[in-house]
Amino acid sequence: MFCTTCGNRMLDQDRFCAACGKPATVAAATYQTPPRPLERDMFRNKMGGVCAGFAHYLNADVSIVRLLVVLVTIFTGVPAILYLLGWIVMPRNDQRQIVPVHYPG
Repeated sequence: MFCTTCGNRMLDQDRFCAACGKPATVAAATYQTPPRPLERDMFRNKMGGVCAGFAHYLNADVSIVRLLVVLVTIFTGVPAILYLLGWIVMPRNDQRQIVPVHYPG
């Protein structure tokens, strides 16, 4: 690790630069958000919650995921089998996510 002010080499456990005395900056890559779990969403579900779970995992709209699954199922039939497999394998999420509501004004 190097000091961003003077370029002096620092050890990872150093909190201050020995040459200029500036505090060491922590790299932004150190802080990462935890990965989202892939689980069936039991509060936005229509059938088994598999599409809603994938939409939450991918941070996508549930309607788009459902539409893609239906269209690809019509043409290939593969997602129907994968949906049943996901229904069996994916764990349930029975905890309701609290979404803050923002009122205009």
